[in-house]
Amino acid sequence: MSKERPNREGLLRVAGLLLFVAAGTATRTTLGTTLGDGDPLPDGPLATVAVAGRWVLGGAGLALFLLARRWSARPWVAPVFLVSAAAAALGLWSSALWYELVPPRQTSDLARLHELMQEVPYVAMGTAEIDGLERKLGQVEGPSAATVDLLREIAALRLRRGEFEVAVAHLERAHAQALELGLPAESVAEVDFRLGLAHLRWGESSHCLQMCNRESCLLPIEAAGIWPDGQPAERALAHFAACLERAPDHLRARWLSNIAHMVAGRDPARLPASVKARPEFFDASAQAPRFRNIAAELGVDTFDLCGGAIVDDFDGDGFLDLMSSTYEPQKSLTLHRNNGDGTFRDVTAESGLADQLGGFNLAHADFDNDGLLDVFVLRGAWMKGRFGRIRNSLLRQGPDHRFTDVTEAAGLGGRAYPSLACGWSDYDLDGHVDLYVANEELGGGKYAPSQLFRNGGDGTFTDVAREAGVRNSQHGKGVTWGDVDNDGDPDLFVANYNGPNRLYRNDGGGTFTDIAPALGVDTHGRHGLSFTSWFWDVNNDGWLDLFVAGYAVPFEDAVSTFLDLPAESADRLKLYLGDGRGGLRDASRRMQLDVAHSVMGANFGDIDNDGFLDMYLGTGAPPLEYLVPNMMWRNVGGERFQDVTAAARVGHLQKGHGIAFGDLDNDGDQDLFAQLGGFVQDDRFYNALFENPGNANSWITLQLAGTRSNRAAIGARVRVVATTPAGPRTLHRVVTSGGSFGASSLQLELGLGNATDVERVEVDWPTIDSRQVFTDFEPRSFYRLTEGESAPERLERSRLTLDS
Repeated sequence: MSKERPNREGLLRVAGLLLFVAAGTATRTTLGTTLGDGDPLPDGPLATVAVAGRWVLGGAGLALFLLARRWSARPWVAPVFLVSAAAAALGLWSSALWYELVPPRQTSDLARLHELMQEVPYVAMGTAEIDGLERKLGQVEGPSAATVDLLREIAALRLRRGEFEVAVAHLERAHAQALELGLPAESVAEVDFRLGLAHLRWGESSHCLQMCNRESCLLPIEAAGIWPDGQPAERALAHFAACLERAPDHLRARWLSNIAHMVAGRDPARLPASVKARPEFFDASAQAPRFRNIAAELGVDTFDLCGGAIVDDFDGDGFLDLMSSTYEPQKSLTLHRNNGDGTFRDVTAESGLADQLGGFNLAHADFDNDGLLDVFVLRGAWMKGRFGRIRNSLLRQGPDHRFTDVTEAAGLGGRAYPSLACGWSDYDLDGHVDLYVANEELGGGKYAPSQLFRNGGDGTFTDVAREAGVRNSQHGKGVTWGDVDNDGDPDLFVANYNGPNRLYRNDGGGTFTDIAPALGVDTHGRHGLSFTSWFWDVNNDGWLDLFVAGYAVPFEDAVSTFLDLPAESADRLKLYLGDGRGGLRDASRRMQLDVAHSVMGANFGDIDNDGFLDMYLGTGAPPLEYLVPNMMWRNVGGERFQDVTAAARVGHLQKGHGIAFGDLDNDGDQDLFAQLGGFVQDDRFYNALFENPGNANSWITLQLAGTRSNRAAIGARVRVVATTPAGPRTLHRVVTSGGSFGASSLQLELGLGNATDVERVEVDWPTIDSRQVFTDFEPRSFYRLTEGESAPERLERSRLTLDS
């Protein structure tokens, strides 16, 4: 007995401790990102039982541990141990099940939304981290490598806040100490680089921001883009040169030396050959229209951080309007109405949008088929805990063109997840557009399930992602719908950040199958950091192709493209061509797109009206030194893509987040709206509106109106057969807003090249077995095609001269 009791006592103590830890872990795992971060208690009887059960289980374990000596002699202890163990297993299982089925509710009312948005910290902008590092610095005695590192860290945070003078002072102190201590050349070189960056950003603030003009930040820097006071750029150049003297392979210093050289007004030929960017990048002789940025003249150059963008006709007057958002939690959406006379007016307040704060992205559709475009606003991306659980918003437009938040009434207000990407499509072909939302990481390695909201046709939505098999449960960053197998219903591609991509084939009957691995589109490069994506038809063969861009490409790899050096990153642009059998094949290298760009916002359009779709990529990343131009790629006859950034004059250095195409002046060519701005306080910038000067190519604009299918005809497949001197030519298009970040006009703006006539337009409406053929068109005209009507309706659209 004397040997048995200590063994039983020890066993009971271990059992009690395990029960206590298991219950605590289950409670923390399930509630840590909700209760622990200030969210309200989860609702529902299942949640209540699960939470109460875990606390009881933890108490029982603690009691068993403390009373093990007394209970070890009692015969009923063994059954209690077995029951408790079973309860522990049940508790852990219910934790996982509860968290999956009953995640925390999101805040549904606007008042609570405003409260939370007032509390949202700007990422890396707060002073708490700076204060902590300053205190730590004060505790270090004398110069040391640790002091140098602390000074660099503090300077980086100060620079993000736009505190240039303080940042430079810290870096100069770090530089002096690094030299005094005889630190390795690489360490001193990095401080030199940081000093060069600080002076470059300082100069940018006093020139590109305070004296911004249409040439500011456009590569190559020319004329008005050159800084009147070149001293900040000269100081930056001196520090970059010192950096390169100590570390000749420092690619960041090499690239930024080119930028500093240009803004200082120096002759590019004076740069050393070892530093100079490849001349081809600045070659403006490529065939492309030369755009001009007229955002400031039109008053649409909103100044903010990264966000979303929409170009479309919200009030139905025949002129495209501009909507944008910003991640900044205390700033609202902005709507500029096209007045139809070459000017725009800010109608944010009168449109009811002043209450809609923040928003990483925007997506529009006519979800209730009333002929008015509605908007979905996405929030919480990249943030964990309760700040990632801030509600999205569904904004319904009324006949008075005011937007009303109907999130709760529509059934979209139940659960809050951090989200950045979504896509509208009528996946079940019932005439009502549905909504897929790709959600992100919650924290602690947990990923929120994505949601497929089925439109009930009565103004409400139901999440059917589980039944449909499209929950994803990855860090979703891009969503695009397209009929990849030409079977009449839309399939779904989800680009995931740091996880496998999904290509969900629509099997009909409300279910999907992931065929991404079978088609070879599940991975993206070495790191799998997929981001923006879309379906389009780049070669007009009637089969959709897939574009996928990577994100977080190392800065050194991104600038290697411009320095004519090989980039090591495998996370390059990917273009998969439809093979005519429902499959996709990687044609990135053959199409000359095998390059490394870190792409955020991006979209496609036909910049020169030649009938082939081109694209504009908004590039960048949060680090302040990530100054690379946004890129325009021209589709050359469906055979390859050509970099025409310099020729088109659209190589903006500021970070592009929302990109949208649309014919804002009704002259038949597509203009370009870019929502610009980064992720930290010193990375705000003015939005750009690039006017397309056009050319002699022909065009036609088609506005589709569904009756049996959804009103905006999202997902409709259109074939335009045109007459050219060489014979008939067929163009293939889909009604879509385009890329994942930025929403283009839903009207089809088609370039016809040298076509002299339009023979017919064939439309496969997005509903079951609904094909129509329309005839009697004239090029260079606007038409409405209504489902069920036999003839196209010609629309009178006034051509505008945008105020300049």
